[in-house]
Amino acid sequence: MKTAFRLVLLAAIAALGFWLWTVLFPGPEKIIRQKIARLAATTTVDAHDSNLTRAVKVGNLIGAFAVAAEISCDVPELGSRTLSGRDEIRDTARAVLAGLTTLKVEFLDVTIHLGADKSTAEVSCTVRVDTGDKRDYGVQEMRFQLKKMDGDWLITRAETVKTLS
Repeated sequence: MKTAFRLVLLAAIAALGFWLWTVLFPGPEKIIRQKIARLAATTTVDAHDSNLTRAVKVGNLIGAFAVAAEISCDVPELGSRTLSGRDEIRDTARAVLAGLTTLKVEFLDVTIHLGADKSTAEVSCTVRVDTGDKRDYGVQEMRFQLKKMDGDWLITRAETVKTLS
């Protein structure tokens, strides 16, 4: 009876140790998935958000990008545009968030492919955007390239994927 109790206790301690290890030291895929989720939360604004809240969100958004990051997007209503560097991304994000009353961004079907060196990753997902003034959602496929720099995963490139119409 003592042996069975000790084995159960040992198994419980091992399971708790494994769970604690995965919580304290998550794998790169989990970290990247959390980063993409935070990116969606950062770019989502409500009509009740103050200018200060929006400025903080822009600052948090910029923190997700590398210094030499590039965003290339092709939006059907607005055409194609390429942003290069954090400064241009910040200025554009500030103008967009100031010009919209509401913006809801969701990243769906996120798939992550780690590079062989485990310091690069490519993320493919579907982005759904609701600006509040339309009935339809803006839905497009996106691809992100991330690189691990100084212990943090930063976006080096983001682009919309041209799909067949």
